[in-house]
Parts: sequence; C-alpha cells; structure tokens
Amino acid sequence: MKVFYAKDYGIVPGKEVAKQVDVLLRKMSEDDCEKVVEIEKGEYFMNSENMPQPCLYITNTIGDSEWESGEMPHKNRVGMFFKDIKNLTVNANSAVFTFKGQATNVAFINCENVQFKNIELKAENPDMHGLKVVGKGLGYVDFRIDKESVYTEEKGNYFFVGKDYKRSFTKDRFTAFWIGFVPAENPYVLKRTSHPFRGAYSVKEREKGIFRAKYLFVPGCKYGDEYYIFDVRRKYQGIFASQCKNLVVEGVKQRFNYGLANVYQDCENVAVKKCVFAPADTDAKKMASVADFIQVCCCRGKVEITDNIFCGAGDDCLNVHGIHFAVRTAEKNTIRVVFRHPQSHGFCPFRKGDAIRFVNPRTLLCEGENVVEDAVLRGEYEIEIKLADAVDGDVCGLVTENADACPDVLFARNSADRIITRGLLLTTSGKVEVADNVFGNTSMNAILISDDAKSWYESGLVKDVCIKGNSFFGTDGYYLCVKPENSVHRGYVHSGIKVENNLFSSPKAKGLYFKSSEKCVVKNNDFVYGKSLKQINSDVESDM
Repeated sequence: MKVFYAKDYGIVPGKEVAKQVDVLLRKMSEDDCEKVVEIEKGEYFMNSENMPQPCLYITNTIGDSEWESGEMPHKNRVGMFFKDIKNLTVNANSAVFTFKGQATNVAFINCENVQFKNIELKAENPDMHGLKVVGKGLGYVDFRIDKESVYTEEKGNYFFVGKDYKRSFTKDRFTAFWIGFVPAENPYVLKRTSHPFRGAYSVKEREKGIFRAKYLFVPGCKYGDEYYIFDVRRKYQGIFASQCKNLVVEGVKQRFNYGLANVYQDCENVAVKKCVFAPADTDAKKMASVADFIQVCCCRGKVEITDNIFCGAGDDCLNVHGIHFAVRTAEKNTIRVVFRHPQSHGFCPFRKGDAIRFVNPRTLLCEGENVVEDAVLRGEYEIEIKLADAVDGDVCGLVTENADACPDVLFARNSADRIITRGLLLTTSGKVEVADNVFGNTSMNAILISDDAKSWYESGLVKDVCIKGNSFFGTDGYYLCVKPENSVHRGYVHSGIKVENNLFSSPKAKGLYFKSSEKCVVKNNDFVYGKSLKQINSDVESDM
C-alpha cells in the first residue's frame, strides 16, 4: 500500500490549496494500487477561480431553462475532483476545508473502491441569508440580517454580496414560495413560506444590520421568527458521485450546500455513515442545504445510510428513485426513450444485461419486460436502447424503467430534524429497511412511497419495505404515505410494506395512508395521539 502525505504536495493548513488538491488527485488516477492520502488536521481554503471546471449532468438539479444569461449550462467548478480513481482512502483527520465562492465541493466520477473520511466542508459567506424579526409595529417589521452575510447599498437598493454572487434583497419576492421559515417558538421546525418582503413598499436600513420593511398590511410574523433567502436553482452541489462502485463517505461534516448535499447517480454500492449534515453550533444559519440532503438516482447494489445526523434541509432528507423514461419510437428490437423531467438528463443508466419494465403511465402497472443489449446516449435528452427481443409500436406511449437500477436500501440509526418537506422518499423495488431512526419536524410526510410517470417521472414500485423501531414526532403530514400517482386503479402498484414497533407521537400528524397497495402489515405500533389508517384500493393487515 502506498501512503501519500498531502503536505508533500503543498497542501498545508492555513493556505489556499485548490490547485494543489487537483494535482494530488490527478496523481491518484495514475495507477490502481491500494493507496492512502493523509491530510493534516487544520483549516484549508479553496478559491473557486482555482478549481477545475468539468461539465457535469447531475440529476434533480438545475434545468436548462433555469440558467441565467452568461452562465454556461452544466459547467461546474469542483473543489475536489476525483476522476477514474481506484482503491483510494482519503483520511482528512478532522481537517476543515473552507470554500470561498460558489462550487460543487466534491465530485467522484468513474471511481471504484474509494473511501472519503473525516473531513469538514464549509462555505464562506454563502448565498443564503437569514433575516430575524427584531421589532414590529404599526405598518412595519424590523429585520436583523445574520452576522455572516455581507450587503451593500446602491442608489437606495440593497444587495447581498459575496464571492461569485450579488443578490438583491427583493429578488423573487413576488414569486418565491421556497423561503425557509423557522418560528421563534420552535427552532427545530423549518417550513416553506413566501418572501418576507413580498408586500413591502419600502425596505430601508435603520442601523447597521437592521432593516425596516414597511407594509400596507403587516405580515403575521412574530418577534424572533427567522427567514432564509437563497437561490433555489441547485446550481452547485455538496458531494456528487456518478458511475462509481464501492464508495464510502464516512465522518464527513457538511455545513452548507448550494443545492443537494449528496447526489449518487448510476452508482453501485454506496455507504454514508457517521456523517453530519447540519450547521455548526456557532453558525448564524439554521439551514445546511438549499435542497435535499441525499438524492439517490438509478443506483444498484446496496445503499447504506447509517448513524448520521440530518438537520436543516431545504427539501427532503433522502430521496431514492429510478427514472421513468418515455418511449418515443420503437422499431424491431430498438427503442428510443427520453428524459421527461427538465432537471434530469444527460446520462445513461442502462447497461448490457439490464432488465427493463414497460409501464403504463396511467395505471403504473408493468405491461412488458425486456433485456438491454446496448444503450447509447443520443444528445442530452434521448437514449437509444437495443433490446434482446423485438417490440412493436404499442410500447410507444408507455414509459420504461431500469429494473436492475433499483438498489437495496438500509436507513438505520439516523436522526432527521428541521426538514422543510419530507423525511424519506422511497421508490425502489430493492429490499428496504428503515430501522431505529428518529424523525422529527418534517413539515410534510415523514415517509413517502410514491411512483409517478407524469410529473417528476420518478420510478418505481416497491416490493419489500420494513419500517421498524423508529420514533416520529413533529410530523405535519402522514407518518407514512403510500401514494403512487396512478390516475386509474387496475391493480396494486406497491406491495410488501411492513410497519411494526414504531412510536408515533405527533399531535398534527394524519396517521398512515395506503393507496393501491397489497400485502401490507401494520402491527405493534404505539400511537400517542390517536390512530388513523386510511386505505384506498389497498389490502392492509392491521391491529389498529
């Protein structure tokens, strides 16, 4: 085994090291021997202008229509760019890497047997800004800007400023519905709301860091309420991995992410363990990610997410799904399929030998199967697939999913709190176990099992899900919502869901919901605030 010391490549605490990190990681791709990189404990800095800028197509992120003038679509600055690397362990020994400017922090492309361990990732003055209510009177509200944010005034208008961005205080104020809101009475609650300056006709600085917004109709906020303003486009991510195998992310602390904290796309065997997805106790902000903490798309093998802390997500804690591709053409044994959601495209998750399902988008039931002989990406939005058996034109109008890109999932011994939407979204036909977790303060459903072919196009059916030994509190939606988006029920979509030995303790929760599901079991659970089980076209065995 070879050992590489980061200091030998000029990566030393207290220095700006972006170019040096890139040189070291390029060195790691030169041979496939087992190797370790040791990084000394301390703080390191990475400036965005010194980073490599690959073109990355990342699922569930910024769509082509969302790019602004002057931006090059899909071009990413990446702080740590791991490409074509095998058999590597990076041990950072609790080192802190502070990113100056907007960037994807880490990317793994076509890597195998890589461990990324014991590191803290931070952002200096990121484009997320907290406004706290510190006063309220007749026709006005006073807001204090968080201590980390920097602003400037130009001709009576105010802007948040930082490396790689300049944002008007009132940008998107009439259209933004995604603003983070933390109520004064419970700092572990995070909800979506409209912009705090939506109805203001005047915003003026009263003293350093404190602004008075004047309204004809004062909003119903309270002293101590907090609002978080940010760019919702998911332009850069925390950690992105594509076409990787046997990847371990362990002991990593992520304090802020411009989009998704972790994205695993077309990977095989991923483990995320003993990580912290949360602001530091000393941080001024209560959000650690603009969007989901973990997104898993078209992966295979096993995804293990264990012993982590999740707190402060601008979307879901975890979303595991495949993709429903629309079948555009079919001729003999060749079909062309297209990505339908604008935030997902530009990659090909099909491999020779993969089984695929043809699915009716109205019923979400399988109407045929086949095997992939070859698959080629044709442009950003279309994939040409050669099949083992011929098909006819009847498959046009259906959608297809990769039945082999549906991983087993273990989500165990985690805590999830201050989640702006849902805790877990699980749509995978692999074996799923959700065990011994604490789900707190999700403003929507704590766990959602969906499947759709008309909006997000996130597949697919579930067959074996065990939810056991978990505690749920602060849930505003359903504890568990099994809701495939079929418009017509012609048979069960989901099956094999077991809900056992859980503690349900939220006075606002709606209970449990099952639609178009069979062979489900709900037993031996403790409901503190009453029981509710709703079934629509379902077969659920229950002791409720």
